[in-house]
Amino acid sequence: MSIVNVTLVGATGNLGTPMLDALVGEGSFKVTVLQRASSKSKPAHLDKVSVVTIPDDTPLAELTEKLRGQDAVVVCSRPKNVEEQVKYGEAAAAAGVKRLIPADFGSCDSGGDRERELVKLFDRKVQIRESLQRLAAENEGFSWTSLVNGHFFDWGLRADFLHFNLKTRKADIIDDGNQKSSQATLAQIAKATVRILQRPEVTRNRMLFIQSFCVSQNEVLRSLEKAMGVKWETVRYDSEEFIKEKKVLADKGDMDAIEDLVFVLGAIRGNWEEKPDFAMDLLGLENEDLDEVVQKVVDEVASS
Repeated sequence: MSIVNVTLVGATGNLGTPMLDALVGEGSFKVTVLQRASSKSKPAHLDKVSVVTIPDDTPLAELTEKLRGQDAVVVCSRPKNVEEQVKYGEAAAAAGVKRLIPADFGSCDSGGDRERELVKLFDRKVQIRESLQRLAAENEGFSWTSLVNGHFFDWGLRADFLHFNLKTRKADIIDDGNQKSSQATLAQIAKATVRILQRPEVTRNRMLFIQSFCVSQNEVLRSLEKAMGVKWETVRYDSEEFIKEKKVLADKGDMDAIEDLVFVLGAIRGNWEEKPDFAMDLLGLENEDLDEVVQKVVDEVASS
């Protein structure tokens, strides 16, 4: 199976932008950007990609027609509801698309019982994956690959999602801070996606785990202190107490609390090197250097 024609959904978001860079930069793909009619965002590389619009309600029949002739579809739009994401799979299968990479790109293993208990979003991701498994079983030419990459590391540092505040130089440390977790830069995630498309047979119908590095919070803290040349203030939390407090708020619809649950689960239950489907070697990927990535983010934030 050879993949040439690739459609990217969500090409202007946090992940979609570097994903488009990687797909275009690879050089052998003919890239189409699928965009909602109401979108005001302009994707990069307009001289090298085709842009196709779809009504905001993404009707299945029209979506199917837009995907005909495509070999692969990569979805980077946030999975706000199951129905829309399932529709991408159904349309792709009906259009004869060979491979779909859904908007998983997980901070956590969404199939874990603890993860699904605490964060309802992970239930949605499992439902989407189950729908793709069904579609692959029913359509011989259709397949899927889900990518789980840990927290978006560079984005997470900039956005304070990882609880390292670059402005105040304060860090929230869970337990003793020594638990290692897999995390990935946006560029590494995009590179992994390209490698999946280049290795369609060995990545067929699989959930794969990748990283830029597997590090502890204490290691990240030391790297930040080295990059900034100052000592940071730390606040330490017991993981179970942190989870208990945030779950109460999350159950009331507090989005910040939901994000905090994702953060802590990724920090204490996110070591992908222990997973049988850890795919760094399979995809020909290498770890990045923590200090180099941290220094780059620190410099970018300082100059912004």
